[in-house]
Amino acid sequence: MARVFISFLGTNDYLPCTYFKDDKQVLNVRFVQEATLTLFCREWTSDDRILIFTTTESYKKNWLDNGHIDRETDSALDRKGLARCIDDLELLPGIKSVPIPDGKNEDEIWEIFNEIFACLNEGDDLLFDITHAFRSIPMLAMVILNYAKVMRGISLIGIYYGAFEVLGSQYETPAIPLENRLVPVFDLTVYDVLLDWAIAIDRFLGTGDAVPVCRLANKAVRPILKSTNGSDDTAVSIRRIAAGLEKFSKAVSTCRGREISNRITFLKKEIMKCDNLSKIQPFRPIFERIKEQIDRFNGNAIPDGIQAAGWCLDHNLIQQGYTILEETIISYFVLKIGEDPEDLGNNNREIATQALHIYNKGLDESKWKTPAKDYPEVTKRFVTFYQAQGSLAKIFNDIADFRNDLNHAGYKANAMNANKFKINLSKLLNTVEQHIEV
Repeated sequence: MARVFISFLGTNDYLPCTYFKDDKQVLNVRFVQEATLTLFCREWTSDDRILIFTTTESYKKNWLDNGHIDRETDSALDRKGLARCIDDLELLPGIKSVPIPDGKNEDEIWEIFNEIFACLNEGDDLLFDITHAFRSIPMLAMVILNYAKVMRGISLIGIYYGAFEVLGSQYETPAIPLENRLVPVFDLTVYDVLLDWAIAIDRFLGTGDAVPVCRLANKAVRPILKSTNGSDDTAVSIRRIAAGLEKFSKAVSTCRGREISNRITFLKKEIMKCDNLSKIQPFRPIFERIKEQIDRFNGNAIPDGIQAAGWCLDHNLIQQGYTILEETIISYFVLKIGEDPEDLGNNNREIATQALHIYNKGLDESKWKTPAKDYPEVTKRFVTFYQAQGSLAKIFNDIADFRNDLNHAGYKANAMNANKFKINLSKLLNTVEQHIEV
């Protein structure tokens, strides 16, 4: 992996000034790139790269020496170009000027996109200086950055902007003494972080996958926890919510039915704790969206199982939805005959499904199989319940058929069309909610 510095060169006749970031200053430089390279790239090696994107005009005027013309004398002004300025910094990375068009139309914008993307290698760590980016380039740079994160696995070191405009208009700044031309370098990396959060939240809301949200939350609090030895309440809460959200997401996606209610209860408690933390403000809208998603759960296994199946339907986890719904109804059957659905050592869940077959086929006791025949009193209680709840027994049979079709990947006679699974799951959920009392 290499570090890559990317910047865009403008066409103005830039004035010398002092750029500063926090307590560090770079004195008397014309180009912001001199400052950002000095501030952030001094320790880079020959494995790293410095790329300056130039239009035809900016190359002539500012990459090369003496590119500006005195309007009164029509002679070249004595100006050192950026190429020589960077050379004078004696940095180890290779330096390259990359030609790009002006970006005056859609075709040229696509050409810029392709030129920048082509310069990025797999796993590069990227530092952007967007100070002199013109027209749509700043927006394009953000698009390329996120595209490259996906396609090339790049990471962002930082996005920086030299705010020369704080000195005033281009007519006012020449009159300011050089020692007073102090220009701050702004760190705009937070905007990329916010975009990452937006994408991660969208993924969570759309698919139920909490991994990107959790990764970002942990990344945000890691330095805080390190500097405070793990004692910052806000950071601890964010980390616990991230962990709880990921565990809930995985419990649903892997059909861990017995874990769902506990995961939800933990997550709700942790989010409630954040109401009293003032420093939680930047995360509050995110937690509100998460809370909206989990408010449907009440901490009780049967209704939570039904809601989990609904969650799966909403997030296109169709196979998980059928599995969770079927197992939840089995838990309901066991509960209604007075047994514990969480006790897996007494065969009650298997007996529940066997008893349903006995009820459907009207089998006499001589044809019962193990374990139903080993526990006849329990089996009879199930059959009696099904006789009173015939419609629910029919619903269960339908769910079991659909789940069986999914689990066998359609390798069975009369396999269902893929488009029907989601529609039928929605219908079955509505029907189940009308028949189950908890």
